[in-house]
Amino acid sequence: MTTLKRYIREGRMGPPLTYKTGAVVETYPKPMLVFEFDRGGLDIVKQPIIECEASTAQIVPYCTMERTALPPILAIDFSKTRTKELSLGYVKQDSTPLILFADVLNAVITNGCPWKTVVVDPVTGLTDAVIGHIGMTNSKAMEDARRWAHMAGEKVSQTIGVVQGLPCHTVFIMHSTEDKNELTNEIKTLPMIPSSLRERIQGLFSQFFYAVLEKGQPPKPFVLTQPEAYVKAIGARWPNNLPAKCGATFQEIYGSEDNI
Repeated sequence: MTTLKRYIREGRMGPPLTYKTGAVVETYPKPMLVFEFDRGGLDIVKQPIIECEASTAQIVPYCTMERTALPPILAIDFSKTRTKELSLGYVKQDSTPLILFADVLNAVITNGCPWKTVVVDPVTGLTDAVIGHIGMTNSKAMEDARRWAHMAGEKVSQTIGVVQGLPCHTVFIMHSTEDKNELTNEIKTLPMIPSSLRERIQGLFSQFFYAVLEKGQPPKPFVLTQPEAYVKAIGARWPNNLPAKCGATFQEIYGSEDNI
């Protein structure tokens, strides 16, 4: 009989500058692979980071290393693969980031995933990469927001499922936005993702938290683990009995690695 390995499948949303990336990248189990889509998004991290180019030739050697030989944090910055010239067009057209991301992710799937944690930061940047690819490969779809938004949402959902299939902990960091229903005046805080996926994305995770930064010197990062005010559909299948407002680090949420 094989004991089922329990992996973290976490989503974490919140406003910018609430220490989402720092809390996850600095404290979650190492070695860690970070797929970064925000330019300068890892600047908050105080620990050393080794950067890998966004290519299969560069990532494959790491896939076959023993964990003890891997750098604690290996990052691939897909923001650097964006088009460097200003276009006068108004339709996002840049297929390179998504193509390279798919190549690297599939190389990890094929050659091995020795990392304990894989982080995608942020889903907003991943979504931009998807929309850019749609603009390049299906420009007709960009004429109707309902069409391209649906396509983008489905691709992001698919990507989350593929990454979560890796034999490791996975964390998806995403920006949040407030959405007001003009008919009911109901206000919801949702992930900044197009299409109806923003209403149901929480169901793709075992843990879905909302990041807040409490004022003070220094400011203290927390995550909300239960619905509060305008922030709905957050919570955790496990660990059980988390406080409604919990510290944002791995140790404060999950305890030690031995507990998982």
